[in-house]
Amino acid sequence: MNQLFKIFLLILIPLTSFPQTHELEGKIQDSLQNGIPNTNIIATPLDTDDEITFSISDQKGRYRLILSEHSRYLVEITHLGFKKISDTIQISEDQTQNFTLQESTESLEEVLIRQEMAVIVKEDTITYRTDQFKTGEERKLRDVLKKLPGVEVDREGNVKVNGKSVTKLMVDGKTFFTGDEKLGVNNIPADAVDEVEALDNYNDVAFLKGLEDSDKMALNIKLKDGKKKFAFGDVEAGAGIENRYLLHPKLFYYSPKTAVNLIGDFNNVGQKSFTVQDYLDFEGGFGLALEDPSTYFNLYSDEFAQFLREDEFTYSKNDFAAASLYQDLGRNFSLDAYSIFNKGKLRTKTVQDISYQSSSQADEFRNNTGQNDLLFSINKIKLRYDNMDNVDLRANTTIKYNDGESQSNLSSLVQNNEEFVNTNNQPRQLEFTQTLNLNTQFSYKHTTKAEITFKHSESNNNRLWDFNEALFTDIMPLVVEDDSFQLEQDHTTKLNNIKLNAKHYWVLADFHHIYPVAGFNYFNTEFNTLDRQILNDGSINSFEDAGFNNRLDFSLLDAYVGFQYKTQIDDLVLRPGLVVHNYNWNVAQFSNEIANENKMMLLPEFFAEYEFNSSKKIKLEYNRYSNFSKISQFANRLRLQSFNQLYRGNSELENQIYNRIRLNYRNFNMFRGLIYFINLSYSHREQSIRNLTEIDGIDQISTSIYTDLPENTYSISGNINKRISDYRLSFGTNFSFSDYSRIINNETLDYQNNNYGYNLKVQTRYDEWPNLEVGFRHSFSELSSENSTNEFMRITPFAILEYDFFEDFIFKFNYDYNYFENQSTNNINRFEIAESSLFYSKEDSAWGFEIQATNLFDVSFKRENSVNEFIVADRRIFLQPRTILFKLIYKL
Repeated sequence: MNQLFKIFLLILIPLTSFPQTHELEGKIQDSLQNGIPNTNIIATPLDTDDEITFSISDQKGRYRLILSEHSRYLVEITHLGFKKISDTIQISEDQTQNFTLQESTESLEEVLIRQEMAVIVKEDTITYRTDQFKTGEERKLRDVLKKLPGVEVDREGNVKVNGKSVTKLMVDGKTFFTGDEKLGVNNIPADAVDEVEALDNYNDVAFLKGLEDSDKMALNIKLKDGKKKFAFGDVEAGAGIENRYLLHPKLFYYSPKTAVNLIGDFNNVGQKSFTVQDYLDFEGGFGLALEDPSTYFNLYSDEFAQFLREDEFTYSKNDFAAASLYQDLGRNFSLDAYSIFNKGKLRTKTVQDISYQSSSQADEFRNNTGQNDLLFSINKIKLRYDNMDNVDLRANTTIKYNDGESQSNLSSLVQNNEEFVNTNNQPRQLEFTQTLNLNTQFSYKHTTKAEITFKHSESNNNRLWDFNEALFTDIMPLVVEDDSFQLEQDHTTKLNNIKLNAKHYWVLADFHHIYPVAGFNYFNTEFNTLDRQILNDGSINSFEDAGFNNRLDFSLLDAYVGFQYKTQIDDLVLRPGLVVHNYNWNVAQFSNEIANENKMMLLPEFFAEYEFNSSKKIKLEYNRYSNFSKISQFANRLRLQSFNQLYRGNSELENQIYNRIRLNYRNFNMFRGLIYFINLSYSHREQSIRNLTEIDGIDQISTSIYTDLPENTYSISGNINKRISDYRLSFGTNFSFSDYSRIINNETLDYQNNNYGYNLKVQTRYDEWPNLEVGFRHSFSELSSENSTNEFMRITPFAILEYDFFEDFIFKFNYDYNYFENQSTNNINRFEIAESSLFYSKEDSAWGFEIQATNLFDVSFKRENSVNEFIVADRRIFLQPRTILFKLIYKL
């Protein structure tokens, strides 16, 4: 690690010899000396090759420019409705200078602004002229975005603008693939980009803007004029030692009426093309998590997501292909379709030392190796009619299919007793969804939005277990034939769901709206489980008489009606609301009715937003939520979940009820180069579904119960970004405190779970020197009860270097160091991960060459610790060995 710091020091030493710079600041004002916000100030060097410097005045009309000493600059100041000012300035020290604009009867043409200004701010839109920020080494859109003021891009390609996450990506106004920004950010060539528009409070139905509250941030990538109708992209091919390979074609075609995107990724170097987060993004992403947290969590934990979640492996092979088509059909009709296909193979290895919270239980050593094979496809067709004025009609059809197989070999050693478990798991799922959306504006005062969705899905998971010992002998009637036991488990689920939601926007007056809402959501689900022993002669030993196997029929009708009232008082927007839900559900087991319930709920909500100005807002939200958990939790007979876990559902469960309050403050000050925000939230569960758990040694038997056990969560997060000359500094922090209760061995235990931490980051933004990003993350976690306390601490310094040298070379180096300490046991884990690449391409050449290395230090495993109410685990996750790849790139 000392060698790395020496390298960084050598890189930084030359950076101290930059030309001296000074600040020119002041105020842009009108003839009455009132500040003029969002005025464009651009300084163009007249005698040197320095970069153009720009500024945009803040809400008080203040501006600031960083200028080189003794250089002459042409300073031009423009604002719509005012006469342009031009002045020549040369400074040798920090200087203050105000400018007064005179009103003009002539409007400044937008095309003129675009030719001269780097950034244009207009209401909810920020437009970046990317040529003003490019320095030559940019290869992909992500490299451009990272240089734009107020824009952040993480390693995966997720984007934030002024601290707000981007949830949709468009190219020339057309949705790029599904709007997943990571696909576009990581693949669109930088040299095709002319402008980037950041659209705050985005709504893709134009006439709903101002009626429907939206907190979405979207990016619209505008292509260069010469590339409005053209094909572009590149193809990467690579090979390395130990038969490593990579083929990554990315082809795009855009014209005013047609857009075609093709992306392929075939590799065995550990590059995952589709992750569990991508899957969640396709299903609604962060917006779904906010609107319906339980549905988001259920998606995250379903069988399909389990296969995608593995992100650490000893070997990975992926065959990924994706295609999308946008076609303007004329007469306000358009077609948008995409298809994604992925075939993957993963090999994993994990070793765990497990300490049980029960002091009477000896420690366990667990070794698990596995291989996962997954084939999945997601296909969607969207037909839309949009006349832009008063009608927006859409029909969306989605088909998802996945077929997987996983094999795992687990050994569990407790004292001198070793248990072996071999598992073969084969999940399959087919899902069809049809959605119709109608948005229509009858008049200025009356607008209606309606959506109806039909969904049908069938899933099956067949699992075969091989044990060397009998398990749960007091419950499972196993036949003992030899030292081997084979169990078969089959889970099937069939779901039909239809839901209708209608909302009417009634404008009573300019600042008084009322929004009636009504709808229903109907589920009908069949859930079947089968657990049985397969004997040596092929016959079956049924467990049904021992309380196993489920044949559950569940139906639920949720009908609701309510309203929202929206009013505005100066800069304060208020929107209280109330929705009445009536739930009727029926549960049958083996055709015998075991539950038939009806329940009415009042769900109030409240929203308030105060806008100090276009860049400073505070927002308060309160919601009372009600939802039903997984249908499988109503199945009241036993089923095996793992070699040491049995589970029984409960037909007497009801809907969960919880309250959540969120407060958000956000401020973006371009004059000071400062962005900061803070989020506070509190949630309280009134009624919830929790497990009652019996523990015997390492074995657990759990049953779901409906309880009013208290559960509260408090969280605070914040971030500050500051730009100083060629540096960007960032500080973030987060605190989360929760208290809850669980019932274990018929004893109610109170728990306190605390997580908090902070992070620091410094980035350079040089044009001609190496750019370095260094940071430091420090986090703490604690889980405590009356019986035990577990405290953990993690420190993660990191560094990212990008160096463009000799005009044609780009060097990149990423480094992470991880230090983890269990402060309760003084157990310490350390590991470091690094990767690097060297890229070469002549400026006017279509060919490029790259050497890429991952896991540079050839780390065999990384360590992490986890804790819950039952165990503390020290886990060693084995990694793919060092991989060196030689790549050839051809750019169209």
